[in-house]
Amino acid sequence: MTPRPSATVAIIMRTKNRPLLLERALQDVLRQTYEEWVLLIVNDGGETRDMEQLLERHASALAGRASVLHHPQSKGMEAASNAGIQASASQFIAIHDDDDEWHPEFLDRTVRHLEDGEDGGVAVRTEIVWEEIRGEQINELDREIFWPQMRSVTLFDMLRNNRCVPISVLYRRSVHENVGYFDESLSVVGDWEFYLRFLQHHRMGFIDGTPLAYWNRRREAAGDLANSVAQQDEHIRLDLEVRERHLREYVAAQGMGALLYLTSYNQREYDHLHQRKNYLEDRIEHLNDRIGNLEAAISDASLVSLLRRRYRRYKDRFLGR
Repeated sequence: MTPRPSATVAIIMRTKNRPLLLERALQDVLRQTYEEWVLLIVNDGGETRDMEQLLERHASALAGRASVLHHPQSKGMEAASNAGIQASASQFIAIHDDDDEWHPEFLDRTVRHLEDGEDGGVAVRTEIVWEEIRGEQINELDREIFWPQMRSVTLFDMLRNNRCVPISVLYRRSVHENVGYFDESLSVVGDWEFYLRFLQHHRMGFIDGTPLAYWNRRREAAGDLANSVAQQDEHIRLDLEVRERHLREYVAAQGMGALLYLTSYNQREYDHLHQRKNYLEDRIEHLNDRIGNLEAAISDASLVSLLRRRYRRYKDRFLGR
């Protein structure tokens, strides 16, 4: 299948040995109310037979709108993204992994936002959908809003942790001219690292309100059906690697003076807060001891008072008063 070169949006769909999820993703794209798109499916080292059968079933709907790139061996998510991007020629780009979904108006709303303004990209309110796979059945378990307090996409927030996932974003192809492509050396956190470079040079808009993207996650899944976010050790390691890389670049350009001051200042403030915490804990323990002693004294006094009242009552009865 050969895509239309004139389409406005290129949808890059990364997949590997997940025909059940790919089937849902294809139907999701076909439900979009905006139709000026091409689809580039990147099969990153997976089997080809199930995919070919699946595409055959959707051949009429996808005719002239889709193509498939096969990697004989897996090259990783970021290499798959780059391959799809470089094989297309659209104005806008969306990364749609095979296990995620969009609201039917996602492309319509995001394309209009970019056409009406100057933002380099736009993210949307996103919902996490917790699901499980039993055989050939996908069962939804729960939903929650992803970063419900988010009202904009800023470099300030992105420096702390990733506030967007690929399914949430549409961006201009021209962004790659300034910031380069996805870092293929990163097995995870590649989208976050790309957004860090993106936000140094471009603004990213945000469409709030009804969620327009659905990040589908599976807690118990393993193997090909698992989410990449489940690789916690790799996330921690590569998160640190990205931060170290950018820190070195900053120090090479600006020197270490300000950073040395800030790290010492922050450590001093931390030590001060820790001392205050220990002091307050000691005071609370002392007050608890005093309260315990007071309660015991009140209890003892009440017992004495009770015994005195009973003594008087029995004494009155004995004397016939």
